[in-house]
Amino acid sequence: MKDRFCFILSIVTLLIVCSWPVYAEQQQDFFSSSLHHTGEGMRYWYEAKDGFMAITGVPYEKLGCKNCHVKGCNDCHLKKTEKGLVYSLEMARDRKTCLKCHAREKATIKLDEGRDSLGVHMKADMTCSDCHTPREIHGDGNIYKSMRDPGAMDAACTNCHTKDSEDYPVVPETKSHTVHKNKLDCNACHVQNTLTCYNCHFGELARTKSKPKSFVTKVKDFLLLVRYRGKVTSGTMQTLVGPKNEPFIAYVPYFTHSIMGEGRKCEQCHGTKAVNILASSKKFTPATFKNGKLEFYKGVLPLVPSLLNWPFLEKKEGKWVPFEPTVEPLIQMAVYAEPFTQDELKKLQMKHKYGK
Repeated sequence: MKDRFCFILSIVTLLIVCSWPVYAEQQQDFFSSSLHHTGEGMRYWYEAKDGFMAITGVPYEKLGCKNCHVKGCNDCHLKKTEKGLVYSLEMARDRKTCLKCHAREKATIKLDEGRDSLGVHMKADMTCSDCHTPREIHGDGNIYKSMRDPGAMDAACTNCHTKDSEDYPVVPETKSHTVHKNKLDCNACHVQNTLTCYNCHFGELARTKSKPKSFVTKVKDFLLLVRYRGKVTSGTMQTLVGPKNEPFIAYVPYFTHSIMGEGRKCEQCHGTKAVNILASSKKFTPATFKNGKLEFYKGVLPLVPSLLNWPFLEKKEGKWVPFEPTVEPLIQMAVYAEPFTQDELKKLQMKHKYGK
């Protein structure tokens, strides 16, 4: 009996030892290296050479916002039923599941609904997973420092809107699509406007709370255009104020998900007030503080960091008031957003009437 027990124990031990390398390899799953799980995008922007940490001096690991990441499958796939908890693909495809974390997109939808300007994809009741692939969401085993890294994202307008597609609308051969000679991304003309939580104020609470900052207002009045990977595309910006009122501005390519079926007309980009001032190498102020509120420029705004004069505010006695920074703002563009050149601004000054 003892010999039989020892024999069985030996077999079990052998099976465990032989299967151990396979088990260890399986633990190095794709999801653990995905941006959804690591949250490396936030770390990258914050800790970059020109990142906001240069002002705060607070390491990323000490920020409450570092906890904003998906811990595991249950965060997106767990569903409560009458029979108990179950694994659900339906939950993962539900837009509400994504919006629990993606607060900027949730704010976009809410603002668009209030303005009766909901994007065409939202009106069609499309979900996030209609464009974003499982590889993007679950990872592919590669470590990406940001979703802007080459290969990190699969979603693209041309995945559906192409001449070769039989199941989806094709890109119409309009003059506006041909005259720009592939120098513009679809977003430049079809994204309605930029969304930003303007003038985030970073205080001592950042060390302990998940919501460390207050901001003046949510802005969605203008469209910031930036250059990205050789094309002009939509972008966003963020002004922040440090603990001692140090000014900071970040610029980045960004897809606001407010998509228009019909693109902009020529005069909405060419020969505008903002373009003419910037092309003359003069400073342009996109927002003014009046009667206790900020009023923003409404229109297309090409990125020229040295000439865009954003106002900064601080909170005094519960009210936001403007102040003049004592130092020049630290400007962050990392390696993604690029400014317009003077030649490009001169071309934007030219008025065109190509029609549709």
